[in-house]
Amino acid sequence: MLVAGGIVVATIGWGRYGGSINALDVDLEHPQAYVSTPALSKLPRDLIKAPVLRDVLTEDFAFYYEEHESRLGLQGALKRIAFEHDTTLSDKLIALALDEPAEMAFWTDAKGAPRHWVMAMTRGVLARTLQGAAALATNDRQFSVIDPIRVNGDTLPVYALTLSSRRTLALVAQGNRVVVLSDPGLLFDAERKADAHSRDIVAALLSADAKAQAVYRRGFGLGDVDKSGNGHTLVADARLMSFGYQHFFPGLRALRFDIAPGGAVLATQLRVDGLAALPAAPADRGLWSALPANPAACTLLPADWTRARGVAGAPGWPALADQLDGPAAICWYPRSHFHTPLVVAQLREGAADPSASLDALSGWLLPAKSTALTPAARTGAQRWQREVRAPWGPHGDATATTYRPTLARQGRWLTFSPDDALVDQALDAQARRFPSVADSLPAGPATLAVIAPRQAAELARREAFEVLPQEQELFRRAAERQLVPRLDALGKLPTARAVAAGKPDAEGWVALDWQPFPLAGAKTR
Repeated sequence: MLVAGGIVVATIGWGRYGGSINALDVDLEHPQAYVSTPALSKLPRDLIKAPVLRDVLTEDFAFYYEEHESRLGLQGALKRIAFEHDTTLSDKLIALALDEPAEMAFWTDAKGAPRHWVMAMTRGVLARTLQGAAALATNDRQFSVIDPIRVNGDTLPVYALTLSSRRTLALVAQGNRVVVLSDPGLLFDAERKADAHSRDIVAALLSADAKAQAVYRRGFGLGDVDKSGNGHTLVADARLMSFGYQHFFPGLRALRFDIAPGGAVLATQLRVDGLAALPAAPADRGLWSALPANPAACTLLPADWTRARGVAGAPGWPALADQLDGPAAICWYPRSHFHTPLVVAQLREGAADPSASLDALSGWLLPAKSTALTPAARTGAQRWQREVRAPWGPHGDATATTYRPTLARQGRWLTFSPDDALVDQALDAQARRFPSVADSLPAGPATLAVIAPRQAAELARREAFEVLPQEQELFRRAAERQLVPRLDALGKLPTARAVAAGKPDAEGWVALDWQPFPLAGAKTR
C-alpha cells in the first residue's frame, strides 16, 4: 500500500505550501522508502500479478490508482491551462511522467504516514516543456514560479502547480532531467528561500552524471546503476517498519522487494548491519522458544548491542545493553493489536543481575502519566507494570479503556509489550507452561521470520472493525464487502518461514527464501 499510495501522489501531491516541512526533520538525503521502476503506471498491475499478492489483491487495486479522482483532477487542471493559454501543455504529460523509468523517495509526516515524496526521472519532452513554461507561469492561477535556485552552474526556476487549497507540487527541470516534489516546503523554508542541503540533493538528482543521480540508490546500498532489468524495486527502511522501536535494533536496516516484469517473480531481501551477525542454526531455536505459539507474524531483529548502547538516552540502558546478547525478536498476535507487539531479548550467559538497570529503564520506557501497578507474583519472574488510559485498550469498559504496558525478566529473557497478556503468555512459554513458536519450526537453516496468514487476517479483521464505530453502518458494510473477502483469501495462504539464502553482501543485503510449514495450534500443555 505504501508504494501504491506513492503512485497516486506522484500525480497529485499532498500538501499546500504553507511553510518549511524541513522543520519536521525531512532530510532529503535519507528517505524512509524508495521505489525504482521502469514505469510507475505498470507497477499496480504487476503487483496484482505477483506471487502471494495475486491471491489477495484484485483488479480494483489497479483501477483505483488509474482512475483516482485526484489524478483525474490533475488531468483537468492541465487541460484548463492548455485551453486558456493556447499552449501544447496537455494531460499527455501525465503519460510522459508515468510510462517511463523513474525513482521515488518517501518520508513520513507528523502522523507517521509516508506522505512526503520526491520523484526523479529522465524526460526530454517534459523537461523541455517545463523549461519553456516561464511565460505561462506569470499569469496563471494554478501554475506559478516560486523562486529560482542555483543548480549545477545554472539558475533554474522552481514551479508550483496548485491542484487544490491543500495540494501543491513543486517542479524543476535541467537538461532532460525532471524532479517533482510533493510540496515546495521540501525545498524551501517559510520565507521561500531554498534550504541548502535540500538544494544539493535536488542538484544531484538533476545532474547529467548517472553516478551523481544515484544518491538514493547508494543510500540504500543498491549501487550506482540499476541492475534489475525491467523490474520494480521497492525498499522500506527500518525506520518506517519499526513502530518507534528502531533505536533498540539498529542492526536491522531495510527490507527490499524485487518484482519481475509482469509480476512473474516476487523476491525479498533483508539488509542488516555488517556488525550484526544473522543468527545461525540451531542457536536461533532458543529465541523462538521464548515466543508464544500462534503468532500472526514474528521476525528476529539482528542487533549490535554495542552500537545500540548509545542510541537510547534512557537511565539504565547503557548498562543493560552491555548485558544483552544475540538478536531480539518482535511478534504480533491475532488477539492483540498492531500497535502492541511483543518484544523479547536475551541476556548474556553469566550476566550480572540487571534488576537495577531494569528499574531505571522501566521508569523511562513506561509512560510517566500512568498508574504504577503491582502485578501478581510469578515464581522466577520480575515484572514492572503501569496502567495507561487510552482508546481501544484491552482493559476497562465502553466508557474508558486502558493498557497495562509491562516489562518482565525471567532467567535470561527480557520481555516487553504494551499488552500485558502477551507478556504473561511469553513468560509461560519461557517456563515451558505454554507452547512456543519453536515447537512448530522444521529443522534446517536458521529461521529469520514467520508469517501466519490466517492469524494475520484475523488480526487485520479485528483491527479494522474495532476502529469503525457501530453507527457508521455505511463504512462497516463497505468493509464487509471489500475487505473481508481479501482477508479470507489471505487466510488461505500457507504459513511460511524466511531463511537466509546465503550470506549478506558487502552492503548487508541477503536474499530470503520463504518456506511453507504447518503451524501447530496453541494448546496449553
